[in-house]
Amino acid sequence: MPSFADALRVLNDMKSSGVVEDYAVAGAMAMVFWAEPIPTYDLDVLVFLPGDEATIVSLAPLYAWAAGRGYSAHAEHVMIEGVPVQFLPAHNSLAEEAIERAVMVDYEGVPVRVVRPEYLVALYLEPGARTMKRRERAAALMESSELDRVALGDLLKRFGLEP
Repeated sequence: MPSFADALRVLNDMKSSGVVEDYAVAGAMAMVFWAEPIPTYDLDVLVFLPGDEATIVSLAPLYAWAAGRGYSAHAEHVMIEGVPVQFLPAHNSLAEEAIERAVMVDYEGVPVRVVRPEYLVALYLEPGARTMKRRERAAALMESSELDRVALGDLLKRFGLEP
């Protein structure tokens, strides 16, 4: 049976091994910590990868590390402890800030870095990501008592996003 907690342990191992500089769980799985859970197929993980910022981002070292530990790749996912995990390199300054400001929470005794709800809303409202499903997720997060509305307003203004 797939184990989310075991997959999170592997993420922490990837960070301590230097495969990723840092990470933060994002997407629907991050919502588990801030709002009513919703069904999802995979675990989305924003990552900072080691290396020169001037180079093209390559997931090859991450995939090689995973393969060396018996985790196979299937399309854009790495199957980690039965959980399909999609690694998403930080694609802009909003995603970078989301990783930097992620909070450490506990999931079944496993510490995990999770994107804060304000950043999830902002990421869902980016023009390239603004689907009906993501707008619905943003709306659900905006009802969360965990959401800092002042911080969200600041993010939306700084990144030119519309609610």
